[in-house]
Amino acid sequence: MATQPASPAERVRLLLEASGTDTVFGDVYLARARRLLAPELPRAAYDALKRTERDVEQATREMRAATLARDWTRVGELAGRADALKRTAAEKGPLLALGAKVWEPPQVRIDPFSPGFESLPGVGGDLAAKRDALVGALAGLARLDAPFAAFYESRRKFFAGFALGSTQDAAAAGAAETSTARLEQLAVEAAQAGDLAGVRRHARELAERRATDAAAAGPGAAAAPAASALVPCPVDLGAPFPDAAVERARALGLTACRTEPLPNAVRLLEFVATRVWQARLAGGETEREGTIRADAAVDDAGFPAETTGPLKVLVGQLLRNVFVNSGGARLILHAAAETALVEDFPEDGEAPAAGALPAALGLDRRRTLSRWEIEEALRTRASAVLDDRLGLDPVEFRLVCIPQDLYMRFGRDHGWGRQRLWTHFDGYQLLQTGRLRALVGGDVRYGGLTDLVSINVVDEREGVVARFAVVRRARQVARWA
Repeated sequence: MATQPASPAERVRLLLEASGTDTVFGDVYLARARRLLAPELPRAAYDALKRTERDVEQATREMRAATLARDWTRVGELAGRADALKRTAAEKGPLLALGAKVWEPPQVRIDPFSPGFESLPGVGGDLAAKRDALVGALAGLARLDAPFAAFYESRRKFFAGFALGSTQDAAAAGAAETSTARLEQLAVEAAQAGDLAGVRRHARELAERRATDAAAAGPGAAAAPAASALVPCPVDLGAPFPDAAVERARALGLTACRTEPLPNAVRLLEFVATRVWQARLAGGETEREGTIRADAAVDDAGFPAETTGPLKVLVGQLLRNVFVNSGGARLILHAAAETALVEDFPEDGEAPAAGALPAALGLDRRRTLSRWEIEEALRTRASAVLDDRLGLDPVEFRLVCIPQDLYMRFGRDHGWGRQRLWTHFDGYQLLQTGRLRALVGGDVRYGGLTDLVSINVVDEREGVVARFAVVRRARQVARWA
């Protein structure tokens, strides 16, 4: 069937709709939207239009001053200028509004389909309706934007396969399943608050529930596996990168590395999968540094016996808090083997002040960088670095701050996590206020390789260094079915 003609603005609106829901690929949609909008409203023209309102105000002030001075020639000139600027603002208003969404979008959009996010205010909602709207937008893009039709169709099929009920159906179906989860969460909250009576009460209720379930199953019956909200990533994250990309990466200070699975990886993933619904929004108290790592206790049941205490605390933080990656999806601990391109400069000395990769991103330093500055550089230049400098498809790969689990596993053999230094990690903590805090970690004083904490997104402190990695985009997907 022949592709129907469509205005760039129509395609851009559909791309914006898709980017707001299919958040892990949001930067891909936005890159396409910029390319389509640029002939009609390039970034420089958008910035000029933004100044129009300010120019109108300035011309009006000058006109009033000229009126007081009885400079009628000047008054007429300024009145004409102000009138022309107002007409331009009125005519270009819709285009300016569209440009704002393309050229200055939110730094991070939250993935509503991530496990554990169904009930978060302003995030979950009616997932079936959101899925259907997204599928419709992608179908429209596949029809109207032929050069990217294959990509849109692949994403349409992906989301069309999601089996989602309405919000009411999900709440009714999930009530019984999550009741035990809620008791466990209440027990942890009581422990953190020092409420010993509450801890004993919830522990007794949990013990009684387990005894009842065991009796109902009958003697000798095998324990039923806990329900899981996770489907394992179907993409082989350990597959090697193309040789040509590896060779080009060296010029940017990137090294191909393969991280092996964590000890007891399968059992650890099972533990995470059965508790992934335990996310809850933290309040303002976590803005005090170190709070999220303090007493991140979790139920030991299901943990491999050999799992270390620091790793348990890290897993507890990832499960109890609302952490998202730069794609806006639930931050998931990856325990399987993975291959990535990593900046591997050592930590036993001073980190390099700059580097070829930061320079390619338009950054002239590694320290005193806020996360927003880093994300803006990645948003505007990462795709070109991947495509032009490395020969990698930005749809399959993504350039990010190194993820915490990669830092932890790769750093085991490279002496990382032994300095009084934080590293920017990919991702954020979401607070009750809707604010985001940037994830950092790796300081030897707070756990080294397993250290994870959040700081303000505009914090430009000296003691945090940027280290980048190229990863497969699939690692950021939190839900596969």
